[in-house]
Amino acid sequence: MKTILKTTLVFALFHFNLSFAQEKNIETHSIDIENFISYLVEHYERDGDDIYNLFFLIQASQNGFSVEDKVVLQQAFSLMSKRLSEENSISILGYSGLNGVALEKSSIIKTKKIMYTIDNFKSSIKEFQEEGIAFAYEYADKNFDYESINRVVMIRVPNSVSADHMVKSNQQTKKKKNNAVVLKAIALLPEIISVLKD
Repeated sequence: MKTILKTTLVFALFHFNLSFAQEKNIETHSIDIENFISYLVEHYERDGDDIYNLFFLIQASQNGFSVEDKVVLQQAFSLMSKRLSEENSISILGYSGLNGVALEKSSIIKTKKIMYTIDNFKSSIKEFQEEGIAFAYEYADKNFDYESINRVVMIRVPNSVSADHMVKSNQQTKKKKNNAVVLKAIALLPEIISVLKD
């Protein structure tokens, strides 16, 4: 009888741990930066009862964000800090160029800290990672809060990829122009010397 009771107890504890581990649920939302503000209005109610542990994964080129993208991000996070209470937490991470944690887990109402992170995104990342998306999910798993709704929000910034491509092509064009100027100067060097001799 004791053996059956012990077996049942062990089975119940195992089942409880298994179901508890399965409850470690991290939701994922993916949006374009153009829809970021409307997304916040639709998904995060002013003075709602839900507590969130949010991980914003922002697509960032090697050069950071354009001025327009910075403005949108700052307005969105400012709005969010007014809609949610201080129990809600936020982390900001980068992917697709600048991979890493730009803002460690912090209260959503710390707007100055959030705005500084957006303005100085590259310098805010202390340790760069090889893979931004995989790292973000590892980070979310490590910072999981059982008493909150845990959510990774991927913000796609299409202009950041094209901006990186444009910078690289502009650098290549400048190198080609510089090389052409040097070649022309070398070709004209004998003529310049002969004019100077006369």
